[in-house]
Amino acid sequence: MAPLPTYNEALNAALTNTVKVSTIESVDLASAARRILAEDIVADRDLPPFNRSQMDGYAVVASEVKSGVKMRVVGEVAAGATFEGEYAPNTCVSIATGAPVPDCFDAVVQHELTDKGSDVVEFHCDDVKQGKSIHKQGVDAKAEDVLVAEHIKLAPQHIGIAASVGLHEIKVLSKPKVVVITSGDEVIPPEETPLPHQIRNGNNAMVAAVFATLGCDVVDSHHVLDDPEATEAAIAKSLDGHCDLVVTIGGVSAGKRDFFPATFANSGIELAVKGANIQPGKPVIVGKHTNAVVLGLPGNPVSALVCCCVFGWPIVRKLQGISPELPWQNAPLATNVQPNPNRRCFRPCQLVDGTVAVPTWQGSGDLVHTATTHGLVQLPPSTIELREGEPVSCIAYPWV
Repeated sequence: MAPLPTYNEALNAALTNTVKVSTIESVDLASAARRILAEDIVADRDLPPFNRSQMDGYAVVASEVKSGVKMRVVGEVAAGATFEGEYAPNTCVSIATGAPVPDCFDAVVQHELTDKGSDVVEFHCDDVKQGKSIHKQGVDAKAEDVLVAEHIKLAPQHIGIAASVGLHEIKVLSKPKVVVITSGDEVIPPEETPLPHQIRNGNNAMVAAVFATLGCDVVDSHHVLDDPEATEAAIAKSLDGHCDLVVTIGGVSAGKRDFFPATFANSGIELAVKGANIQPGKPVIVGKHTNAVVLGLPGNPVSALVCCCVFGWPIVRKLQGISPELPWQNAPLATNVQPNPNRRCFRPCQLVDGTVAVPTWQGSGDLVHTATTHGLVQLPPSTIELREGEPVSCIAYPWV
């Protein structure tokens, strides 16, 4: 039997036949959060667009201010207003935070450094510098600067920036359509009371939530029993042209009641990956049908979660037409960890204070131990324990 491919080999094979399906659509600002930006957001003018006061105080000529100096207050500038008067030596104007600083003045002295006079004000400070307490025009960005680059997942601050440059709609990538299918005679709906030999279906809700977080539209999710006809009917329905990615959970190993591999073959799905030399997730399957990519996940919940991240995430990114490369980075281990001697291990981990802590687990069926984790760490195959402080490759979950 040929050796299983490494993770990188399997991922490259999985991505080979994955092609962009996303198109560009416009959504209003209220609907844009967590969508993938399709086009750069560009400044329509300088930001800030004028010299803006950072304090409530007095706009002055800096060189005229010394402790004990008194000046006549010749006007007032509120936010949203302008000063229509003219400059005369040793005069100033009262100004509010956010108001435009008149061109004839080059500094703002906050109220706390004065006697707060209304007609005449006395200053209680020395060495006022030009530009003091002024947010200068164009210092944040110049007109035509790219403020938010395409293909970023839109966060609230990005939406605020879009609104500030006059956008009431944002161009985003359409969501790849996903169908999620769990399997197994022992699996019952979450709302039912299980018999001693049964388990509730946590995988369906978890996997659907992962792909929703990745920017997909989960158009259907259901469960099939370990039955070849039911399995073939579920796959046939999913491949009817209405989805871009079919994700199955369970039934992908070599057991007598694992019906997905035979069903994939009978359905005209060309397999690019049939197993990978990783832990957990060794039985993972990736294939391509005319209408959709098919991702077969193992049934153990940690395996399913891990494979959603290390295979599903880059596949979705490529379906969206953006780079499938994931943001892995290096960080030191917080404690000693024993890797798998034969397989690359992807362990749920805690990313705290710049270090990687790997909690104890009871294997790929132990979803509970993931509750306090923030991402995944890659542990290369080794018979030697990895020591505290050694750098390892890690990644935050896409929903963190």
